[in-house]
Amino acid sequence: MATPNLTAITTVTPKILASAQMASGDNAAYTVPANKAAQIKTMVLSNVSGAAVTITVSVIPSGGSVDGTHKVVSGYSLASNDSTTISEVVGSWLGAGDKVNVNAAAATAIDCVITGLEFA
Repeated sequence: MATPNLTAITTVTPKILASAQMASGDNAAYTVPANKAAQIKTMVLSNVSGAAVTITVSVIPSGGSVDGTHKVVSGYSLASNDSTTISEVVGSWLGAGDKVNVNAAAATAIDCVITGLEFA
């Protein structure tokens, strides 16, 4: 998966990169498509459940895995009916195949919205 040369891009698309409710465990919230690059502008996690939920966020390079070496937020307890902006990923540049992973300790409790730019 080749990442485009940013000096030769022809398309910049602002968009919602991800908007989904997370399952329990590891979730690939957003993966950069082949032949594209992306910049994260916002990432918000909302706890829609009645109890606190522990979350972990990782930024994983193409071909990498959730192995504990890519965490940007680790073991954060998100209170019931609360939201948090994941400022640690804001501004991040990702290449083709790179991904943002969210680990949620409970199913159907965490909503994830990521906005940004895709470059091709």
